[in-house]
Amino acid sequence: MRLSDILKKLLLLTIFLLPLLGAYKDFGYEQIKVLFFILSISLISFVWLLQKPDIKLSEIGKTAAVFILILFLISITGLDFKTSFLGNPPYFQGLLVYSYLFLFCLLVKSFDIKLKTYAIAFNFSALIVSSRAIQDWVLQNAGYIVPDYAGRVVSSFGQPNFYAGFLLLTLPFSYLLYKGKNHKLSYFGLISALISVAGIFVSFSRSAILLSLILIALGLIDQLKIKRSWIVFTSVIILISSLIGLKFSSGFIGSEFSKPFSTNNPDLITQGVEKRVYLWPIFLKIGLQKPLAGYGLNNISVAYSDYFKKNKHLLFEENLNISPILIGLKDLTVDSSHSYILDLMLFSGIFGVLSWMLLVFLLLKKILSSDITLENDTLLLGLLTYLIWIQFQNQSIVQLIYFWFLVGAIDKGID
Repeated sequence: MRLSDILKKLLLLTIFLLPLLGAYKDFGYEQIKVLFFILSISLISFVWLLQKPDIKLSEIGKTAAVFILILFLISITGLDFKTSFLGNPPYFQGLLVYSYLFLFCLLVKSFDIKLKTYAIAFNFSALIVSSRAIQDWVLQNAGYIVPDYAGRVVSSFGQPNFYAGFLLLTLPFSYLLYKGKNHKLSYFGLISALISVAGIFVSFSRSAILLSLILIALGLIDQLKIKRSWIVFTSVIILISSLIGLKFSSGFIGSEFSKPFSTNNPDLITQGVEKRVYLWPIFLKIGLQKPLAGYGLNNISVAYSDYFKKNKHLLFEENLNISPILIGLKDLTVDSSHSYILDLMLFSGIFGVLSWMLLVFLLLKKILSSDITLENDTLLLGLLTYLIWIQFQNQSIVQLIYFWFLVGAIDKGID
C-alpha cells in the first residue's frame, strides 16, 4: 500500500472516530476530541509535508488564511492571549485548534478522496452516535442512570445539542448515499438517516428537530433534483419564518424570544435569564464597544464580566428600581452568545466577521457556479444547514471540523 493511501485512510479514520470519543478519566468530552484531532492531524500533516506537496492557495484558501490571520492578530492585542491561544475549558477552541482546522482543510483539498467515501465515514459515525443516544434514552426511561445533561441524553458528546447537531449535519450525506447507484450503500444511507433522526428526537434539541424535519421534507419531494436555487430559497424562507415566529411562536422561538421579550416582569425563578433575547442585546453592546479590534478569541467571558463591572448603573432602571433581568445576567458565567456571527464580532471585530462572511460567500459562489450534480448539491445543502444551525447554537469541535471539511471539499470541487 502506498504512503499516500495510508494517509487518506488515516484522515478518514480521524473523521470517523472523532465524534465517537467520550469522556475518559480526567479528559472531558470535548477535551479528548480536541486532543485526538490535534495529534492525528499532526501525524498526517507531518508525513504529508515530508512529501513536499505543491500547495497552492486558491481565492477560497487565501480568504480562509486571512480569516485565521485576523483571529491571531486581534488575539495578540486582546484581553488574554494565553486563553485565546489554548481556548477555555471545556471546549479548548483556541488559535491552536483554528490553525489545525486550516491544516485539516488543506488535507481535504489535497487528498484524492471521493465525497461518497467521506459520506460513508460520516454515516458510520452518525449511526453509532445515534444508536448510543437511543440506547441511553431507553435505559433512562427504564430507570437506569446514564450520562445526561439536564435530564437529556448526551451520547458521546456530553451535551445533547452537540450530538444532535452532528447527526443533523450528516443527513445530507445520508441522502447522497441513498441516491447513489450502489444498492447496499443506498440502504445503508436510508437506515443511517432514519436512526439519526430518531437520535435527534431523543435529544429534545428543538432547533435540530426542526431542521431535520425540513431536510426530510426536501428529501421526500426530491428537492435536490429540481433546481439548487430552491435550496437557497428554502433557507431564506426558514430565516424569514423564524423572524415572523418571534411574534407568534410558542415553541423554540417562542420560549427563547417572543415570550421573554413580551413579558415585562418575567418569573426568573421558573424561566431564568439564560435566554437569547436577554443575552444577545448585551453581547451586541459589548461588541460595539470595540467594533474594530474585538476582544480576542475565547475572551467573551472576561468581556462580559467587565461590561457589568464598568456599567453598574445599568442594573438600575430610570426610577432607581433594580432590574431583575440585568441582576440575573450579571451573575451569569457566559463564554458564548450561541450565535457564531455574534461570537466572531466579539472575538475579532468587524474584520473577522467580514472575512468569515467573504469565505462563506466564495464557498456558495463556487457551488452555485459549478455543474449541477448530486455531490455539489449535497455540499450546498450541508453548508446551508450548518450556517442556519450555528446562528442559534454553540459549536462542538466536531461542528467546526465539519465546516472546515466543507471548505476543503468545495475548494477542491470534490466529486
